[in-house]
Amino acid sequence: MNFKLHGSNSTEQMGINRKVGMLGEKIAKGDYRKNGYHTLDTRPGSFFDFAAMRFLINGQLDIVFVEVKVGNSQLSKRQTRFSRWCRRSGQRFDVYRITMKHLNYLIENKIGGADLA
Repeated sequence: MNFKLHGSNSTEQMGINRKVGMLGEKIAKGDYRKNGYHTLDTRPGSFFDFAAMRFLINGQLDIVFVEVKVGNSQLSKRQTRFSRWCRRSGQRFDVYRITMKHLNYLIENKIGGADLA
């Protein structure tokens, strides 16, 4: 194995976390696109990572707010409040979770640009 998921200091770890997050978003967007959604990026610091949209058979617009989490990471307080607001208003908020086992597989096999070396 020639990759690292743990940095030797906080600066290095933040860089690794950013790369892992970007990889996770790329994987999630690919899955939503395979299921007929168009994805829209958000700016950094938003309540969610991206929005996915598609038209249903009846012509209605299906919008999903997606937050990608890798490993044991949890929603922030802001994201939790936003997900509750979505639920109360009838809007979908998906947490797309990628397990560490799946991430390691992607990295080891260099799938989807999974190169964290």
